[in-house]
Amino acid sequence: MLSSLTKLAHVRMRPLHVAIAVAAVALGVGAAWWLADHAGVIVTSDARVRARMVTISSDVAGRIVEMRSSAGDVLKLGAAIARLDDREARIGLAATSLEMKALEAQIAQEKTRASLARSRGNSRVDGRRSGLAAAGADTVAARAMLQNAEADYARMRSLHASGFVSQAAMDRAATGLETARQSAARAEAAVGEGRASMGEAEAEAGEARVIEHGIEALALQAHALRQRIALQKVELEQHTVMSPLNGVIDEIFADAGEHIAPGARILLAHDPADMWIEANIKETDLAAVRVGARVDIRLDASHEVCRGRVLRIGDAATSEFALIPNANPTGVFTKITQRVPVRISIGGDCRQVRPGAMATLKISTAQ
Repeated sequence: MLSSLTKLAHVRMRPLHVAIAVAAVALGVGAAWWLADHAGVIVTSDARVRARMVTISSDVAGRIVEMRSSAGDVLKLGAAIARLDDREARIGLAATSLEMKALEAQIAQEKTRASLARSRGNSRVDGRRSGLAAAGADTVAARAMLQNAEADYARMRSLHASGFVSQAAMDRAATGLETARQSAARAEAAVGEGRASMGEAEAEAGEARVIEHGIEALALQAHALRQRIALQKVELEQHTVMSPLNGVIDEIFADAGEHIAPGARILLAHDPADMWIEANIKETDLAAVRVGARVDIRLDASHEVCRGRVLRIGDAATSEFALIPNANPTGVFTKITQRVPVRISIGGDCRQVRPGAMATLKISTAQ
């Protein structure tokens, strides 16, 4: 009886043994596959697709009157995205342009006045110079006549003392001498008057220089006004928000009719041709990672394996990028393995690549 029960127990234990054996074989096969799969590679799931995300905003304040794009649209570099109300900017530019025209007309008028003053002054200076030269010549002639009259009078006086000439002749000589003296005095006075007139004419000619200095000041005002017009033109152009890149719109933050401030974001976009994967690799595995190493990429969205390459190994651990550093105020230290960012290119065979998507990487450690 006991023998029969023993045989029955052995028979019942055989399926369990088989199950245990199958499980052991499966575990061994799995372990062997895991070892083979992880041999010569570094595997990490701490990897995320990154892109140059560009926040597009307005440089000026205003109300959106037209939104020409929506989420998912493809952007072209320089294409109009939105348009703000620019009526005030246009009126300001028109008013400044009118001020510029009025100032240019004033400058032209002052140039004409300076030219006339210069011509009139030069003519008067030439006339006064000629009159002064004539007065100088008259003075020379009057002095010569005075010398002759003085000589005649002296001779007459000597002859009169000797009794050779009459008193009447003596009187005529004295009269001639006095006339010559008056003529010389008038000539000297004419020279002085001519010099004074010459100074007045030169002062009038200097009026043109004063006007020219005023024109220079007006020219500076005109230059400043031109700069102001150029600035207003730029501000007017900024009322149309242009795309700074070729890319895709990810999100719209403003709608037509809303008033936005300078710098307020309107939309978020990225360039699909400028994406990469950033993986955080343990510092203990970093020594085996090389720039240019092959990487097998499995994106969570596609579940397909594609290829990539290590582009860059970070120069600092991710903990150094924290906004609030860990000061460890308790004094209790727990060593934590740090992670270093590694940038990886995305091959052209990768699909379902989106910024922020997660991925599992196998980085080859082969030298």
